[in-house]
Amino acid sequence: MYIKRFILLTFILLIISKTETISCTIIMVSDSNIALAGSNEDSVFPLTLLWFVPAKENNYARICIGYKMIFNSVQGGMNEKGLFVDGNSLGKQGWKQDETKEAMFGSLLDKLLATCADIKEVKEFFNTYNTPNLDRARIPVMDKSGASMIVEWYNGKVVFLETDRSYQIATNFVGSKLLGQEKPCWRYNNAVEILETKDTFSVGIVRETLEATHLENENSRTVYSFICDLKNGDVYLYNYHDYSKSLKFNLEEEIINGQQEYYLGQLFTDRNPDYEKFIEEGPGKMIERGYTINNSMALMFYSILRTHYPKAFKKDIDINVLSQLGMDLVGKGKLEDGITFLERNMLEFPDSARSHFELANVYLKTNNKEKAIAEYKKTLVINPNHKQANQGLENLLHH
Repeated sequence: MYIKRFILLTFILLIISKTETISCTIIMVSDSNIALAGSNEDSVFPLTLLWFVPAKENNYARICIGYKMIFNSVQGGMNEKGLFVDGNSLGKQGWKQDETKEAMFGSLLDKLLATCADIKEVKEFFNTYNTPNLDRARIPVMDKSGASMIVEWYNGKVVFLETDRSYQIATNFVGSKLLGQEKPCWRYNNAVEILETKDTFSVGIVRETLEATHLENENSRTVYSFICDLKNGDVYLYNYHDYSKSLKFNLEEEIINGQQEYYLGQLFTDRNPDYEKFIEEGPGKMIERGYTINNSMALMFYSILRTHYPKAFKKDIDINVLSQLGMDLVGKGKLEDGITFLERNMLEFPDSARSHFELANVYLKTNNKEKAIAEYKKTLVINPNHKQANQGLENLLHH
């Protein structure tokens, strides 16, 4: 059962990082007084979540940020020892298993936060365990001493990319390939331009850098940002690339209240029109991303949304989400796939004349007249004045 869950979680994480347009920018800075790490999470997924995990047995207390995708999918966070971890998605890097290392199951980032106190212990972790996540990601890490590194797969081995500068930046390329070379990322270069002129750092400077590197486009946008003060255990949270408003949490104070979780949609209720549009379109984009794997993954995402979307935004998933995908696939000639989603839509909205009518029309396209007749009749039970359903049924019965 555990192996099956791990495989399922791996598929979900694969979808989250499937395209290069879904990216992240991580900033790590330190001086004699401060150690700060900040992250922009760039995505199309609306179900962003913040949660606190108290210490338990040999696991450290931690604050995590990410998604509610059957399991809590940690995308970044900080633990009680002042360790920060995050991730940048990559294309396949050719990672290979090391027979001398142990297997690792579950969320890599959560394992690091739960079991590692500093950079040294993170290195020991990667030297002990096989971590297939490195095939498609690099892992920026920082501890409260100000030491930072980026863990990545390069030239057939795990590399710990460190620096003697007061800052380190991680975006979506393998840094080990480009040592001493110009970096092919405008977000990285924007961050360097800001940070290389600073002798000391502050939350304001990290926030400025995150704002200068955030994304706003149809394929990906910065859905949240956060900054960790590793010496004091504070986290500053920003929602949907709005850096004018933040919420501050202290890990030690929060874990006194035990396990907690909050959707960012609950914490930030002031929604501008663009954020409202993102919330409205998010479910469709999420299901379309699942469809790039297969029908089952898309429908699994739909089930997740039906459960969690109302909790996050106090809105139910409406009939349009599956209807639009189904009809779009039909328009592209993918009739069987279209029927799969329209049949599920009919089951989800059995009292909607539209769900039955759309399904009847597609059954007709596949020459399944008996099913088309049945769905036209159901349409007319709900709406006896539905002219198109009446016409469709009459045509079938008389011809």
